Amino acid sequence: MEFLEMLYDAIYFVGIQTLRYGKRFLRWLLSLILKPIKAISTMLITLAIIINKYALKTFRKTVNEIKNLIADAKEVFSKKSKDYEKKEKKKLSYYVSVAVKKYKTAFTYTMNLVIPAVSLVLLLNVVGLWSETKFALQISYKDEVIGYVQNEDVYKEARKLAYDRLDTGTNTLTIDGDNSQKTPIINTPEYKIVPVKRSQINTATEICDKLIEKSNSKITNACGVYIDGEFVCAVKNETDALSVFDTILSENETGDANAVVSFVENIDYIQGLYPDNENTIKDAAFLQQKLKTNKRDAKYYTVLDGDTLSKVAEKFELSASYISELNPHITEDLLPGENLLVQKEEKYIQVQTTKTEYSEVEIPFETIKINTDTLYIGDSRTVTKGQKGLEKVTQLVTYIDGAVVSSREVSRTVVKESVSEKIHVGTKKSPYSSGGAVSFGGKFVWPAIGAFEISSYYGARDLGDGWHDGIDIVRPGGSTGCTIIAAESGTVVHAGWKNTAGYAVIIDHGNGIQTRYYHMKQGSIVVSAGQKVSRGQPIGQIGATGFVTGPHLHFEVRVNGKGVNPLPYLK
Repeated sequence: MEFLEMLYDAIYFVGIQTLRYGKRFLRWLLSLILKPIKAISTMLITLAIIINKYALKTFRKTVNEIKNLIADAKEVFSKKSKDYEKKEKKKLSYYVSVAVKKYKTAFTYTMNLVIPAVSLVLLLNVVGLWSETKFALQISYKDEVIGYVQNEDVYKEARKLAYDRLDTGTNTLTIDGDNSQKTPIINTPEYKIVPVKRSQINTATEICDKLIEKSNSKITNACGVYIDGEFVCAVKNETDALSVFDTILSENETGDANAVVSFVENIDYIQGLYPDNENTIKDAAFLQQKLKTNKRDAKYYTVLDGDTLSKVAEKFELSASYISELNPHITEDLLPGENLLVQKEEKYIQVQTTKTEYSEVEIPFETIKINTDTLYIGDSRTVTKGQKGLEKVTQLVTYIDGAVVSSREVSRTVVKESVSEKIHVGTKKSPYSSGGAVSFGGKFVWPAIGAFEISSYYGARDLGDGWHDGIDIVRPGGSTGCTIIAAESGTVVHAGWKNTAGYAVIIDHGNGIQTRYYHMKQGSIVVSAGQKVSRGQPIGQIGATGFVTGPHLHFEVRVNGKGVNPLPYLK
């Protein structure tokens, strides 16, 4: 019980102390928060007093004076007294001066507001006016203003355009066919710098029309046709000119929705004033016929004795590489009498067709070689046959007059994946291969792996042929499939069918020595004529092809074409 009473007293004491100090903390925190609030409120009250004392006081006074001014004005214009009759005879300035003196605060306050506002409006109007205004050259031609340009270069460009349209570059015009009598087509204008609105500034084309209009030529309004900036002719109706070019494009359309037909050259149609003569103004039929002709014909040069590519290039002021490009079959040494193309044919207009084309391309398969000890060194076996894949190639092809000039690949999509070819390559060492081959005292290694018995020796025998030029090697229980190896390093001179010998391999070892391997299994030969082979390298398998009584390897050694006993070379 005493413990519980002590615990209760302790909890009570802690609670009382927490409450006491908690109240103190909250009072301190509240005073801390209220200090800035009191300071801000004091400042606001002070500001309000200042505004009320000065600004609002002046405002109220101004409002009262304006009210009194309005009342006085009404009284002046409504009273019919003698005093009024005298005042109305005075100038208006008298009434204004009296009002200003009497209501000075109202006028001062109002003007302080009105003058800045009016000044701002005036400033904005001035800025707007000058933003639309620019100094330009005023061009006066024959005492008449024909336009405004930014600088003299624009006028010079306009004058050049005018010369081109008038088919002259000399600023003179022949009169009545007499070259001695000439008069200027375009006189020198007068310039003057003036401020104008931006909308009044003219382009070179507009000034060109004005110059032609004021020139000494008979002119008419027409549509000029220009190809790559060069004037072709002018057609009275712009629609007729457009239809000629549209017809050419439509004739070259292929019906392919992916094809885009256009012109290689840049075609411009410039509506304006042109000389009204038969050399300049043409109809649509003339334009159509003109476009079918060559702008420049091909030119050839006949090579003379002593001419070289460099000399010909220098003669025509061309580069040797350019002539080589025109004549890809030539070399630096030219043949007299040979014709060289030195200037290729150039049409007035070329049609360009760009279209999307698709093609399929084979993907080569990868060959993977896997080492295995289940096969002898030199043996291999295809486990998985390789298969080529297929890709769909999308290309953007450009034709000019039907000839391909460029091709750009856009994308490739794999239609069929390729399959890698896997080949097992033997790593197992044969006791009869180089490095581990068994030699019976002679120079050559034993030519058959796993077959050690000789069924027929070299020399005379009673089999109808009377003589045996080699030895027949067999394996008891069956010889077919035993690996045949090269008895010595050399060059294969025959690999294939050889009459009664069946499938055979002949290896030349130099110094007039050859080894021959007959009756090999069909499809087992793994070397080819001309191939270099090493001692102990597999060349095929034992079989029973040709004239035989059973599977075996007929092995021969020949020296200078004559057969010898193979055994001394083997043992």
